[in-house]
Amino acid sequence: MGARPRDRPPSPPRRGPPVMSVAARGARPLLRLPAWTTVWFQIHWFIGITAGLVLMVVGVTGGLLSYQDEILRALNPGVLRVTPRPGPVLSPAELIGRIEAASGARVTSLGLAAAPDRPVRAFLTPRETPPPGARPRRELRYADPHDGTLLGTPVGEGFFRTTRELHRWLLAGAEGRIVVGVSTIALVLLSLTGLYLRWPRRVLSWRSWFRIDTRLRGRALLWRLHAVIGTWALPLYLLAGLTGLSWSFDWYRTALYDLTGAPRPGAEAGPPRAEGEGRAARRGPPLDVDAAWAVFRREGPAFSTAQIRPPAPGQPLRVTYVEAGAPHEDARSSMAVNAAGEVVEHRRYADQPLGHRLMGSMLALHSGSYFGPIGTALMMVASLAMPLFGVTGWVLYLGRRRMRRDAARRAGRPRRGAAEAPLAAPGTAGE
Repeated sequence: MGARPRDRPPSPPRRGPPVMSVAARGARPLLRLPAWTTVWFQIHWFIGITAGLVLMVVGVTGGLLSYQDEILRALNPGVLRVTPRPGPVLSPAELIGRIEAASGARVTSLGLAAAPDRPVRAFLTPRETPPPGARPRRELRYADPHDGTLLGTPVGEGFFRTTRELHRWLLAGAEGRIVVGVSTIALVLLSLTGLYLRWPRRVLSWRSWFRIDTRLRGRALLWRLHAVIGTWALPLYLLAGLTGLSWSFDWYRTALYDLTGAPRPGAEAGPPRAEGEGRAARRGPPLDVDAAWAVFRREGPAFSTAQIRPPAPGQPLRVTYVEAGAPHEDARSSMAVNAAGEVVEHRRYADQPLGHRLMGSMLALHSGSYFGPIGTALMMVASLAMPLFGVTGWVLYLGRRRMRRDAARRAGRPRRGAAEAPLAAPGTAGE
């Protein structure tokens, strides 16, 4: 026979959000004394209901961007996939000449791919000088690598551009970028406070961390879904938040560069030049782009993608490339070749310090592609799951408000046998 209720040992104390008790004979509601758990719980739900909507928008748009390149290639077989032909492709100088002649604009960057079915990516700017204070307009065009013919505009490119702008600054410019940045800080705080509230009494029990009890119903099931799926996604949300802040706040990005010692984008490595040496270089012999490209092909490793920028007079040609078999698409290396055909600088991704590699791979870390296809898929699922936490958090919050009102009514109209009414989510870290 089972033990009688009075013979059962008392349940172990549970750490968790505060519980309000209503005395059976109409006494005032009794609250537990404030504790750190109470503080973190209040912070967690307040951040959740204030920043939750923005985080849901940012999460869903981020998930939609996870496979942008693959989706666009599938939708545009005649633009982002070209038919390979026998014979060599055009040289960089020939491509630049034909693209500029066809577009009437100036090529500022040329992207080449080793795969025979990939088009050339050309960034164009108008030849006219922009008005004072205005930035030159850049346009991305695709071209056939065999004859330099300009291809059409990819279907869906506008959709993903708008999605990316919504993801980064809510289509609201600098103000939207700040809102997204503050919400990203909120995501980090939600993750850390949620981990604290979630911490189980049996820390080494995987069931306490990761199992969803399908026997639960109502608020208990909602809380369990919120807590367990949040545990699964916690590392991904911290990674996305801590990397995403670098696009929202300049001070944060500067601090990361200072912490890692990585060079800022656009900063040229190498010893400082003597006074007048820069002017002499600008008056130096013109650089043959094709000859410098041939040096890169001869001295450099096999590449999957490469980007070249036509240099200013007297400056070396700098080729930024991703080696064939690189761990991810942002594992960029660079080589600089001068007019004499000499390699004046070669920085390979694999040879750089860890901090430099991480700063150069910030987008890959943010999207999960740093960890391969599985990382991309997991980050996409976690991003698309963001509304789950927003909806369940709001339902639990509204449920607590309703229970608080019910508790107040019972306190005003006492009745025999009134039970305790938990105001917080059922189940806590004391599992």
